[in-house]
Amino acid sequence: MAWTACAALFACTSASAGSSGDAAQAVAGYVAMERYLVAPGKHSYRETDAWPISQAVAATIAVARIPGVATDAAAFAARGFRQLGPLRLGALYRANAGGAVYYDDNEWIAEDLLDWNLYRRDPAAVARAEAIFAGVVKAWDADASTPCAGGVYWTTASGVGDRNTVSTANGALVGLRLYALTHRPVFLYWSRRMLDWVDACMLAPDGLYWDHVGADGAVDRSEWTYNQGILVGAYLMLYETTHDVSALGRAERLTDATITAFAGNRLSAEPPEFAAVFFRHALELAAVDGRSSYVSAAQSYADAAWNDVRDPATGLFSERLLGQAAFVQLYAQLAVTETGAARSASPPRGAAPTGPG
Repeated sequence: MAWTACAALFACTSASAGSSGDAAQAVAGYVAMERYLVAPGKHSYRETDAWPISQAVAATIAVARIPGVATDAAAFAARGFRQLGPLRLGALYRANAGGAVYYDDNEWIAEDLLDWNLYRRDPAAVARAEAIFAGVVKAWDADASTPCAGGVYWTTASGVGDRNTVSTANGALVGLRLYALTHRPVFLYWSRRMLDWVDACMLAPDGLYWDHVGADGAVDRSEWTYNQGILVGAYLMLYETTHDVSALGRAERLTDATITAFAGNRLSAEPPEFAAVFFRHALELAAVDGRSSYVSAAQSYADAAWNDVRDPATGLFSERLLGQAAFVQLYAQLAVTETGAARSASPPRGAAPTGPG
């Protein structure tokens, strides 16, 4: 059963991570995810869509990379990648069996592959991420007559012509991570082009980013935390790979604006999988610029979730795999940040470590 395997895999984790409350909470959330959200008698998650599975894989790798957590996540990450296998359509992945391709889903999977390469050096995972990025580039709107021409289409679903912040900015982040690994100029070229489009078409007067523009040019002006977080991550990665100080400033201003805009009830209304994306990237930024206010904001959100959202009987924050995985990743990122190990536990995201695998 999943619980037995998980208990064995993380047998000494709580003790070894005892110096960090967030590390222990990340592990507890992960164990609950494996106990309750894996299909009974099967080696797969109950949910079968690409995005939730990709985030469960991300949670697995995130917990394994916490300093002091004694575990080998290979079996559990591999299980998630295998469950995604039937959704593959060439280099890309459908959202679900027989469904359309959603490019943001594919970008999350590419990030999983790159994270796996950080944990266990794996050139094949990098090659798969490169193939996904090539598919994302093919989804660029090259029709100059389109309103606000450019941007990455959200999906291949019939009748949907939206170009989204998430599909375009997340594409830029994947491209920048690939550029940091390979130093191939094509990755930097496309990442800059994607960021330029988002700035030209999705940047709101309040400094945040809108959600998408439709085929008719109508802009959905919803402001979601995950869109802001992805752009924080992309601008931080641009700074790390090119040493462009202005990109670091962009990341800081967007983080400040998001924390201000989503104070109070507005943040609590956000899906946790959205808010967690923002806070994870804010924590990555804090590891670079040392701004403790970003850590405090993320910690406050995580503490409130632990006290008010988590079911003590099960350890679940959500019965949805996506929501549970989001909190696991957030606590794991907090644990890495609070130990001061954001740059010492593993190399910067652009550099692949040596080691087995």
